[in-house]
Amino acid sequence: MNFIKEELSTPIAAKYDVIVVGAGPAGIAAALSCARGGLNTLIFDRVNCLGGGWTAGLINPLFDHQNKSGILSELISDLDASGQWGGFFNMSFNYEYMKHLLDTKMQQAGVDVLLNTFFAKTITENNRVTGVITENIDGRKAYLAKIVFDCTGDGSVCADAGCEFQLGSEENGYKDCQPMTLMFLVGNVPEKYKEGAMLGDVLKRAYEKAGKDLPYFRPFLIPIPNSKFAVLQFTHMYEYNPLSAKDISAATVAGRQQIIDAFDALKRFDPDFSELELITSANVLGVRESRRIVGEYTLTLEDLVEGRQFEDAVANVTYGIDVHAKHGSSRNYQMIRPYQIPMRCLIPKGFYGLIVAGRCISGSMDSMASYRVTGNCCQMGETAGKVAVAAIKAGIDVRDVDVKPLFNCN
Repeated sequence: MNFIKEELSTPIAAKYDVIVVGAGPAGIAAALSCARGGLNTLIFDRVNCLGGGWTAGLINPLFDHQNKSGILSELISDLDASGQWGGFFNMSFNYEYMKHLLDTKMQQAGVDVLLNTFFAKTITENNRVTGVITENIDGRKAYLAKIVFDCTGDGSVCADAGCEFQLGSEENGYKDCQPMTLMFLVGNVPEKYKEGAMLGDVLKRAYEKAGKDLPYFRPFLIPIPNSKFAVLQFTHMYEYNPLSAKDISAATVAGRQQIIDAFDALKRFDPDFSELELITSANVLGVRESRRIVGEYTLTLEDLVEGRQFEDAVANVTYGIDVHAKHGSSRNYQMIRPYQIPMRCLIPKGFYGLIVAGRCISGSMDSMASYRVTGNCCQMGETAGKVAVAAIKAGIDVRDVDVKPLFNCN
């Protein structure tokens, strides 16, 4: 590979106590937790809204929220009060109202927000992270912080800093990662499906009539509260590299083709869906699995099976091991005992001033397939935010914080 040598002088735009990179469920909870704890906090994201997969990704339902209090419970309560919570098994929400609610929460907490802003580089001194460099309409700027949160989902900040990570399996690497999904919104949903449904048999019959192969056998129609809209969790793109821009682009194109195929098949060959309307696909691709950062502790399958509890717990998890199979269009679900995620999984091994929250924490492939759902990501972000507050106020490393009194275990 040929390189162009360049020397960059990047202006320092501001200094913060905490910078949160990525405004998905983990990131928004971390930022709110830090700001409410009195820290000067910045959060930024590459898309034009807060919420990540919840909003730009059109992800519903909100799995594993029932055993959570704190910020997640607060968001659900506010959505419910405005009539924008319910839908699929009473665990779905209206996307635009979620965006607005998150905007409001950030403003009330005093969090500085930058949207349409890309992470470019981690600023490090030896093994200590001291800030990040961003790129947006203002150009390239540096922001310094006492603690940086990597809530990118892909562990991008950690990887750029030099943290060790794993991708897929030891045998096949990214080719064993779970498939990607591009969610899409439809309107004029038939009355008989207003409560939602698994459309496997329906789509199978429609695809047979269309002479096409069904890419996934367990698609779900998930209604949006108080509307005739629903989101479809259907498209599955296999063996694309989640760390390759070329593959991410190709998977997105393939997902849009699957959407058109599914919509056309339903409209043409199922009378119930003759009036169905295709509204939009998600702005971001749903990536189930990419980097898993190597932390001070790695959560294992045995931890889940045994239902292990930890003194430094940051989240309670009840969601089972949910693996969308590599091939065969199937989904394998394994029940587990309720377990906890320790703070040590959120601390990259050998690095300081850096916390990771979300699906890219330190865990095995099997365990990641359980804790990756958004309710768990949100709770770990909130607790980790409290740990950051305690560490900065006491002038100590996050490893030395007593996490137990900070964790709202309900």
